Amino acid sequence: MIFIPILKKILLYLFSKSGYLQLLRWKNRNKICVLMLHGVMAPNDKTYWVPLRPQLSPDELTRTLTLLSELYTFITAKQAIDILEGKSPFIKHAMLITLDDGYRNNIDYALPIFEKYGIKPVLFVVTGNIDSGVPFMVDRLDYALQQNMGGMLSVQYDGESYQFDASSRGALQESYKIFRDHCKSKFANDIKMSEAFNAIAETLENQSGSSLEDIYKDDDWSVVASWGMLRKVVQENRLDVGSHTVDHWRLDCLEQLDLLYQLKESKKRIEKELLIKCNYFCYPNGNYNNLAIEKVKDIGYRAAFSTNVGLCNVGYDVMALKRFNFPANKTKHELLYLLNRRFL
Repeated sequence: MIFIPILKKILLYLFSKSGYLQLLRWKNRNKICVLMLHGVMAPNDKTYWVPLRPQLSPDELTRTLTLLSELYTFITAKQAIDILEGKSPFIKHAMLITLDDGYRNNIDYALPIFEKYGIKPVLFVVTGNIDSGVPFMVDRLDYALQQNMGGMLSVQYDGESYQFDASSRGALQESYKIFRDHCKSKFANDIKMSEAFNAIAETLENQSGSSLEDIYKDDDWSVVASWGMLRKVVQENRLDVGSHTVDHWRLDCLEQLDLLYQLKESKKRIEKELLIKCNYFCYPNGNYNNLAIEKVKDIGYRAAFSTNVGLCNVGYDVMALKRFNFPANKTKHELLYLLNRRFL
């Protein structure tokens, strides 16, 4: 197995020397590359815990943006949509940065870094969590599980037993992923799934006597940006803000009335609090269907972003724009290959 990474490096080196990677880049010069990321944080002397989900550190964000800045021209969401709709000329090798979920650390830690590269990202917020001041259910349960480390955990919910291996951090990461994947297929919609997450978290919180809500407002990992913070950076023209629904529920799992509520109320709330027109939407978990696309357009969003992987070209449906996960820990050659190879 150790030979596979070495072989990949050799192949990339040969591709670079042959000019193949530059050819790929040239062929995609008039397409837009959209990147998505979530939180940007690293452990420091103020952090109480570290989430199980992978984290992007400020140092790695800086390193990767330095490489990307040599390959791409960073543009805004408005520029991207104007180009894709044929209203503005091409900007060669254009790249847009998007941030999902609205974590406060994107403003505290990531935004100053973005500004060094002339980047104005679009931040997709979950309005219900801003208003309620409670953490996302995945973070709440993550924290609750980590407060019960030491062995196998068994939690009963609705007649079913859920097992988590808390014998080590690595084992817990794996069992928590299995649990999340199971829930996405088991529950008909995210309303029921959130009830399960929160009930299991509450059981674990009662066992440990500790919950994420106890530290949430001071927790750089999990707290979302406040309306006041968002208002300030929007007024300073430092980023755009779009909707990620009210409750971060998958739209393709909702009845039409619930779907409309998630789309309308989040847009209305953003526009009221930030005194802007909310033009952009991001599908939670990347899930959508024809009804969702239709209603996103009808309600007045100008564009919507999915988690489908690929580049965006003129004429592509702006209600289901493609994106790449932020390509951390890659060399320049790897970046060229990963962001171009399948999308000629």
